[in-house]
Amino acid sequence: MRMTPSSHSSLKKAFFKKNTYGGITMNKIKLTRQDEPDFDELYRMIGELKDFLKEDMGSRNWMKNLETILDFQDTDGSFKLFTSYEIPSDARVDFCHMPTYICTAILMKSYLIGDSKLSKKIDRPLRRGLKACCMRNLMGHGYEALEGQIEALNIFMKAGLREFIDLYPDMSRKFSKMISNICGSNFEMLESLRNALLGPWGEDYKEDILKINKYFNTRRVFVYGTLMNGESNHHFLENSNCLGASTVEGYQMYNVGWYPAIVPGDGMIIGELYEVPQEDMARIDMLEGEGSLYIRKCEMTSSKSLAYIYEFLEDTEGLDRISSWKDYIWYVSYGSNMLYDRFICYIEGGSYEGSSSYRMPCEDTSAPVEVRAVEIPHDMYFGNYSGSWHGGGVSFLDTEKDGHALGTAYLITREQFEHVAAEENGGRYPDGTGNWYEDIISLGDMDGFEMLTVTNKKPREQNEPSEEYLETLKRGIRENWPDMSEEDIGRYLNSCIRE
Repeated sequence: MRMTPSSHSSLKKAFFKKNTYGGITMNKIKLTRQDEPDFDELYRMIGELKDFLKEDMGSRNWMKNLETILDFQDTDGSFKLFTSYEIPSDARVDFCHMPTYICTAILMKSYLIGDSKLSKKIDRPLRRGLKACCMRNLMGHGYEALEGQIEALNIFMKAGLREFIDLYPDMSRKFSKMISNICGSNFEMLESLRNALLGPWGEDYKEDILKINKYFNTRRVFVYGTLMNGESNHHFLENSNCLGASTVEGYQMYNVGWYPAIVPGDGMIIGELYEVPQEDMARIDMLEGEGSLYIRKCEMTSSKSLAYIYEFLEDTEGLDRISSWKDYIWYVSYGSNMLYDRFICYIEGGSYEGSSSYRMPCEDTSAPVEVRAVEIPHDMYFGNYSGSWHGGGVSFLDTEKDGHALGTAYLITREQFEHVAAEENGGRYPDGTGNWYEDIISLGDMDGFEMLTVTNKKPREQNEPSEEYLETLKRGIRENWPDMSEEDIGRYLNSCIRE
């Protein structure tokens, strides 16, 4: 085999500089073992495996690709890309050990969030893969030993390493012990060296070690009921960091009384994602009755983050099914609030460029759970004289007849919507008596949540918009309707200017 460490390293850098892989609609993975090195092919396989680790389980070709990985596992439990370990040591790390780490991480992630049938299917291959991962303590080659170890840890962290060890510490005690020893020794080394952990060429690994240490000392938890912001048990998360609103698919919610319950089903659960100190998890488990009333499981959230979620263990017969614990609605904007940066001023407070108005913050400053482009069955037109937009007209809906307008729907709480509606109306909640946004209009429902917007049912005096207002609308349309050409955007907005 004609391969030297230097030729391998230079090709490695060149390949990853010019090749990237998108992880949304990847093709079927193709894996082969080589006797002689084909570097382009080797790096293609590594790239595809790394991409697959990022994939959602429901994405195209997901199950076929998982089958390919399972079929590729070698008799020693590894997923090496060469027929033998008898190759230069740096290539052995990159093409034998690294693909084993990635493939085992893929199995780990699948085991965590898959159903019982899938977990049973991959149980033995995962155990064998974990054993194969313990061959060299995850270290890289030579001078890159620590760098390689950090890279390997990051691969497993993407697969939910801490949750896996929490839930299944005995699946491979050797692997669990290895991870504990690596993290403990690296952090101790960092502290002993006075917070400076340098590599052989002076590279500082302090931030990498601190990031890994933080990862293992926190847990991500998806909450959907009384632990949410503003609810009765939110104080249990006083030491936690809120990462924002999020959702989890594949469950349905029931009202137990003063708290909700979720069980597997066909719905989407809306909640909040938190980073919780590990030492606080016992209190939360006790609150939830973990193991008796609820069971703590691991799921993938819409934030592309693995998180713990508490599933109800008792019978839900006779309980009312609800869409969410908090009262959520879709606020549909068809004007300047189609642009996210403009809309978020109504939630967080502040002013948007081009407008002279300052918006008061909402009591709940949580970002929208979801944002979607929608079509509205009424025409939009420009009317009134807005001091905030230099005397130009602003958007209203003509609700007297059917039509067509572009809109952006934000999934927010009803309280947030009421705040936005009041801010749109000069600080006063719409009551149908004034000249601005006095009427709340229902546009039906989407995914079980009502769609509401604000306008004025009485036709407003028509007035052309300012250039600043038009540009804000254009930006909002581009953001939500990326396939529309500039010509189409211009034609649409011109059609809203009435003579």
